[in-house]
Amino acid sequence: MSADRLPPGAPWLARHYGAALLTALAAKILIAWTLPITGDEAYFLIWGQNPDLGYYDHPPMVGWWLSLVLAISDHPLAIRSLGIAVSMAPALLILALWHRQDPVRARLVSLIALFMPLLFIAVLTATDTPLLLFGLLATGLTWHALRTGRPGWFLLAGIALGLAFLSKYFAVLLGIALGLHILLFAPRHWRGLLLIILGVVPAVALNLYWNWDNCWYNVMFNIVNRHGGDGIDLTNLLAYAAMLVYVFTPWLLWFIAREFRVLGPGIREHRFGVFLSAGLIPLAVFALLAPFKSIGLHWLAVFVPFLLLPALFLSTRALNVSAWLSALLAGVHAVVLLMIALMPVEWLENHDRYADAVYYLAPESVAAAVNEYEPDWHVFTRSYSRSAVLAYYAGRDVGVFGSGSHYGRQDDLLTDFRALDGANLLYVATRGEVDPDDLEPFFDEVVVRRQAIRGIDWEIAEGHGFRYDAYHEQVLSEVLADYYAIPAWLPEGRCDFTDRYSTSYSR
Repeated sequence: MSADRLPPGAPWLARHYGAALLTALAAKILIAWTLPITGDEAYFLIWGQNPDLGYYDHPPMVGWWLSLVLAISDHPLAIRSLGIAVSMAPALLILALWHRQDPVRARLVSLIALFMPLLFIAVLTATDTPLLLFGLLATGLTWHALRTGRPGWFLLAGIALGLAFLSKYFAVLLGIALGLHILLFAPRHWRGLLLIILGVVPAVALNLYWNWDNCWYNVMFNIVNRHGGDGIDLTNLLAYAAMLVYVFTPWLLWFIAREFRVLGPGIREHRFGVFLSAGLIPLAVFALLAPFKSIGLHWLAVFVPFLLLPALFLSTRALNVSAWLSALLAGVHAVVLLMIALMPVEWLENHDRYADAVYYLAPESVAAAVNEYEPDWHVFTRSYSRSAVLAYYAGRDVGVFGSGSHYGRQDDLLTDFRALDGANLLYVATRGEVDPDDLEPFFDEVVVRRQAIRGIDWEIAEGHGFRYDAYHEQVLSEVLADYYAIPAWLPEGRCDFTDRYSTSYSR
């Protein structure tokens, strides 16, 4: 929209909306270009390199997307292109939704969404990225369907919600929120709700089939293996409250509280209730869970944009102040992230976790040391995150050696230790040092060598003659007991891992 359509005296940010948008985009691109690939991103890249109908931790959507990206480029900017685009989507959607009614408020609220901390830094590609995309789409289509009453829009909303479900299971909360809104506030559209459910069914059926055929991995990870009886911890609730203040920013919350009475009429007149339900109901569920479980910041990403829409009815002055302060906060975030990305890692040399800093901020250095070995060496670390990062920067497969944790066990689907019996394995130390006693039971011979990496004498162990039988007895049997004890309430299906390792193997 051109600036001459704005009323006289419009705030500077509203008049220079395009420049602010391009500045934010440039900052996001620069951050995405310079930050090293994170452990989670590298892990999802392994998904992309091994296309499947599902993966160990989550539904498959981010893996499908990265499969397409990797066919073109493995540059960090290409990998993060979806994150950059989707993190700007709420701002652009708000502008498109409201610019005809009030171009000044539309631009200011759009900028608040653009600079919202959680969305501004969301340039990395994760499972939350497609969830945010399809969650916005599903809710917007539901809103349009409720306004028009046309069945086709309800069905499209269900298909979008199904794609969100194939992105991350938090889509279930969004689906519950939309369903409750229709039942409580628009019951005449109950047939539309049935069409939404019909649109979701294919995605749910696909996911259930893959889980049945693959050890119920998603169910085991999300419901069984990752949860324990931690009891009540009220500090988690306080942390969640502080997180909400950080995400929505203190100034915007202050103006909403001060001008609260003007919000209701606007919300009712423009039928924004479905957006409020899509945001508030999941956040209320998290509040109930918070005393029992720590809530992750990224969990909020798909829900918080909907709660910015009531800000369209705040005063122009309140929005202008909020937009400026949010822009300032985004600038601080950008500076901090760019400092982390561009500073010499040696600045942290005296820090206790300097080895970790080298591994994640200068991973190419560790990769160069590993690549001095011929490709016939099978490389391993003890961590899914470290293995994934090393695999990306070294350009070779890196497995996980040892029992590991319940997180990130995609390697269970990829590495067959039976095929490595008698092979030579290269073990890269977690923080620079190897304990030979941890490795010697599994090899005919272990030779520990030191590589100078960024001021650290990094130890890399050469394991000659891998002993599968010993590894099966001491490690794989423990993994089977800890992570593959599938509950009786799950229908019996196929599990390649248990078929592979449930009995020992001899040469």
